[in-house]
Amino acid sequence: MTKAQLLRNLGGTLWPSFLTAAVASVVFFASIDPESLHMQTLPDWQISRMAGYTIGFFMFWGVGLASSLITLVLVSGGPRESQ
Repeated sequence: MTKAQLLRNLGGTLWPSFLTAAVASVVFFASIDPESLHMQTLPDWQISRMAGYTIGFFMFWGVGLASSLITLVLVSGGPRESQ
């Protein structure tokens, strides 16, 4: 794999997953307050509301990245035979 292909694949997985995480965070946190979610799920943890937003964003980004990577693997296929 050349450097150009690697950069194209990296951009093709990171950028869409970032945008997906941004949209998912806006939609999720528009109706759910991280502070109330924190009190209902992990009341012993001492995290701020901003930390809740950050953790949520990175979780959404991880799910989007996994989806993009799976798509990349499926689209690229297996190793190609040289002719």
